Amino acid sequence: MVAIHSFWDERKLLVFVALIIVAAGVSLLEIDAAKHGRQSVLDVAAGALFTPLQSGLTRVVDAIGTSVHDVVHSGEYAARNQALQDKVNTLAAANARLQGDAAENRDLRRLLAMKQAMAGDALVADVVGYMPEATRREVTIDRGSRDGVHRDSVVVSGDGLVGHVLSTGPHEARVLLVIDPDSNVPAYLQRSRSWGIVTGTWQHAKMKYIDQNARLQTGDIVVTGHGEIYPGGIPIGRVREIDRKDNALYQVAVLDPAVDFHSLVHVLVYTSP
Repeated sequence: MVAIHSFWDERKLLVFVALIIVAAGVSLLEIDAAKHGRQSVLDVAAGALFTPLQSGLTRVVDAIGTSVHDVVHSGEYAARNQALQDKVNTLAAANARLQGDAAENRDLRRLLAMKQAMAGDALVADVVGYMPEATRREVTIDRGSRDGVHRDSVVVSGDGLVGHVLSTGPHEARVLLVIDPDSNVPAYLQRSRSWGIVTGTWQHAKMKYIDQNARLQTGDIVVTGHGEIYPGGIPIGRVREIDRKDNALYQVAVLDPAVDFHSLVHVLVYTSP
């Protein structure tokens, strides 16, 4: 028994001595590191061990704090988002109004330019009725006999010829469009001065009875010729296609109208010949 106790006592002594040596070595390393302004081995080891743990813990705490903050203030965020959406909608509506006003101003400026280019008394009217499925291509305007509008009054837009008045009431009038098959307008090609008659084809127009010797080109501008109803020089359209037949007496040109009848809003009505 004495030998066994002595053996364990010696081991304890050796461990104690080893700990003292390690502690002394560490202390020497600490002193040396401090003397030279460096981190000690323990500091480096502790930093390598605890810095990632601390960083991860900080991220977790920040995420939890953000989530809690979002939950607490969710009602406030929703109110702010709704306010911003309302502001966006208001700005979009204002922008649409401004664009509409700009388009209307452009139309009115073109009407004014057309009025200045043509002689005679004229007044501005608004299109208040258009039935694309009707048997005739016509529109209704908000000017009538009390405004001086009469049958055969010429109607134009800022782009060109719209048509002429078919009938009038006290405060409105029906206008036959140049794209109606019953419309017949004396016209000529502005470049070659070749004459013909423009009639409607429901969606477009065509110029008939053009002399076979006339030199036609796509893109040629067609304008009104002076007649019983129409003054001369009002744009009608441009040549899109040319129908030349060897055995025909005349040429036919398909026209793209100068006026977009599907977006017609303001027109100019001439109350004097």
